[in-house]
Amino acid sequence: MSKYRIGLGVTGGIAAYKAIEVMRLLQKAGCDVSVAMTRHATEFIQPLTFRALTDKYVIVDDYDPENPDPIAHVNFSQEIDLLLVVPATANIIAKFANGIADDFLSSTYLASTAPVLIAPAMNTTMWEQPATQRNIEQLKTDGVRFVEPVAGELACKTVGTGKLEDVENIVRQALAMLDSTFQIPGSETRENLEPGTWNNKDLIGEHFLITVGGTREAIDPVRFISNHSSGKMGFAVAEAARKRGAEVTIVRGSTTANPPEGIRVIDAVSARAMFDAVMAELGKATVFVGAAAVADYAPAHAASTKIKKDGIETMTLELKKTPDILSEVSKRRKDGQLVIGFAAETNDVVTYAKIKMGKKGLDLVVANDITKQGAGFNTDTNIATVISRLGETELPLMSKREMADKILDEVLKLRKK
Repeated sequence: MSKYRIGLGVTGGIAAYKAIEVMRLLQKAGCDVSVAMTRHATEFIQPLTFRALTDKYVIVDDYDPENPDPIAHVNFSQEIDLLLVVPATANIIAKFANGIADDFLSSTYLASTAPVLIAPAMNTTMWEQPATQRNIEQLKTDGVRFVEPVAGELACKTVGTGKLEDVENIVRQALAMLDSTFQIPGSETRENLEPGTWNNKDLIGEHFLITVGGTREAIDPVRFISNHSSGKMGFAVAEAARKRGAEVTIVRGSTTANPPEGIRVIDAVSARAMFDAVMAELGKATVFVGAAAVADYAPAHAASTKIKKDGIETMTLELKKTPDILSEVSKRRKDGQLVIGFAAETNDVVTYAKIKMGKKGLDLVVANDITKQGAGFNTDTNIATVISRLGETELPLMSKREMADKILDEVLKLRKK
């Protein structure tokens, strides 16, 4: 029996030939792949290529007399575990977002109940068009996931974002999405699984917006004020939330750790940049997690050129407060939105965490003593106290990935209340 049944949609872009590589990698992973193409896709690559490699009829037009299934768009859509579109043009994205069903692939999208993963590829200007971005945001709201295009030299010889992501990464994200959706043991359903178990999908329908890492506040073009945050704890929460079915967006400051694969990352190095990025994304989130160590102060006047030390024995910096992201998120929250904070302290940890929770209007705060062995910055483990409106939970020394699930268990309790 095949591991998963995947419907591979191929649309009319120059990257269509890469869909063959995607298909072969999926087959090597033990998946059964069925292919649907748009008419324009056949101008770049022939259906015969896919048919030879899958030993299946490749559907372009379900009204074609040679089509063996008169209701193929229904049967095809109901017999797959994932609809994967590689490459996805601006046109097919617009059709999906607006419910247009004027060809086989767009009709399949509307008829399918399977999860959908889209890997766009197009000219940079087309990708950045407000209409395209609106369509993408609509699809994300509808539950569609994206393998974001990357920057590089495009077929039109321009350089910018719009290039199809590497096929290996597309396949990796597709398999990870399937694993997170279908790996539920036995006949259990996610409703009766214990919170925090590896295969639990108890966060489906949630959209986590998570800040990660430290911020850098410029003194001059060379020097900056920052902290020791590695981003490991925030990335662990992001990975755990995705594994449990949530959609996740990361706003990343300066980190020494790498983000989990397959999660959308927005880079924002300074406190102001992170504030702006969070406010732009906040409306789509159901849970905000402020795991970043945001600088409380920044130089009031950053020098435009490198400050020279010649003849200067001391230097005084005038500092100004940076935007308070957690407080502002709490003020702007919409109904049902949960706001989670972190408190890294060196003394009176729980007391200061509770003050922070009340002052900033948080639903939950994760407090940890960074002076303890095995806790704090740049470690793979942590020790914490989770404080919420429902009480306190002590978390002894454990890996940050394990702690992430424990934190999410507490978030889930708040959601159920």
